[in-house]
Amino acid sequence: MSEVSIGQAIFTSIKPLTKIAALAGCGALFARKGILDVATCKSMASVVINGFLPMLIFASTITSFSLDNVTEAGTVVLSAAFFIAFGFVFGILVRFLTPVGGWKMGIIANNMWSNNADLVIGITSTMSQTKPFGNVGDYEKGVSYSVIMGVFAFLTLYSMGGIQMMRRDFDRRPSQDDTEAQKEKKKEDPVDEPVERSREAEASRNQLPEYEEKDLSRTTGMMALAKSTSLDVNVPPQVEVMGRTREKVMSIIKVFATIPTIALLSALVIAIIPQLRALFVPTTRVEMPTAPDGKPPLDFVIQFASYGGQLSPVMGLAMLGAALSRITVRHLPKGFWMSIAATCFLKLIVGPILGILWIQGLKHTPLINDDQLMMQLVIAITGAMPSATSQVYITTLYAPDDAPEVSQLSAMLLAQYSLIILTLPIVTSYTLLKVIPPQA
Repeated sequence: MSEVSIGQAIFTSIKPLTKIAALAGCGALFARKGILDVATCKSMASVVINGFLPMLIFASTITSFSLDNVTEAGTVVLSAAFFIAFGFVFGILVRFLTPVGGWKMGIIANNMWSNNADLVIGITSTMSQTKPFGNVGDYEKGVSYSVIMGVFAFLTLYSMGGIQMMRRDFDRRPSQDDTEAQKEKKKEDPVDEPVERSREAEASRNQLPEYEEKDLSRTTGMMALAKSTSLDVNVPPQVEVMGRTREKVMSIIKVFATIPTIALLSALVIAIIPQLRALFVPTTRVEMPTAPDGKPPLDFVIQFASYGGQLSPVMGLAMLGAALSRITVRHLPKGFWMSIAATCFLKLIVGPILGILWIQGLKHTPLINDDQLMMQLVIAITGAMPSATSQVYITTLYAPDDAPEVSQLSAMLLAQYSLIILTLPIVTSYTLLKVIPPQA
């Protein structure tokens, strides 16, 4: 169906992977040298989320969207929700049909949330300059579609229950040492067990439980994570019913009032109001006085945001390589290889097939036209993405020391990111040859 030959499709599909591998390799090298340690990557992530990513979102959204095509954003959000939905189904299948040990909710989250931002931006930014793309605005459109996918995944993971889902595997779980000690104590002195229980119950009224310190550290860690990804909102103390209600409302606002979300919403508002959009980019709808250089009055804002936003995928890929280089697999539950094989098959083979079928189905609706090449490419690539590496930090935050779930997640990510070297070029080549229609 496409004007691209098989050789061109294969070369075009492999070319972005070399750039991604090089940047991720640099991140892995810096991590091995001790430059990109965990603390540094955490600081970099905060800078990207609160600085460079909002710049990228703001510039690409205003440039790509207008009152004429703003419905495309809705199509992208709908597609992102579709991918998370079938990821949930994949997770349920793996959870109940394969041996996952205690990693019950984490395996579902691993199937639901993929690396929808950095990898997709890295691929589309390269492919937008080659056939059948290369038109004016293709790069901005590809980046804009990708960041909308990423923001939606960000909101659902951090603000709509994703973290709580992964935490449930570790809530109130006694450590292995405590369990063995209790069993040994029961064997040695079973008669005094009721007396000891009553003493422990009496003591618990007068002193804090042992796990409080660890729970406090985890809570503090999550507060720091939330603070790095959201705006500071002052919440009044819980004194009366009205105070508690207001606190709940403010907590909800704080959850959704992230800087990337605000950047996206404000950019969409500017994009759909012609008078505002004309301040930033040239438009035929409104006659706007130009600056002395002949550009729109606020063109320098777009230039600044575009320039700074280019650092977001670069730093993201470097942190991806650093995260993968630190992954270690120590011990896995018996038969867990079946869970790895099932997840890789569902996410990297069945997922892309469903993504392509989704595109073909949307073509029979007003949501996608044949000439929207970049949207079709972004949706197809997003459906072929592996799991998000941010799950490593979230799982490590809640998991006890030497928890098998951390090794399970590590093995899962290593398998997926190794396989995309083969699966991703196949999906991209098929999309170029069979999904995207030929252009006159």
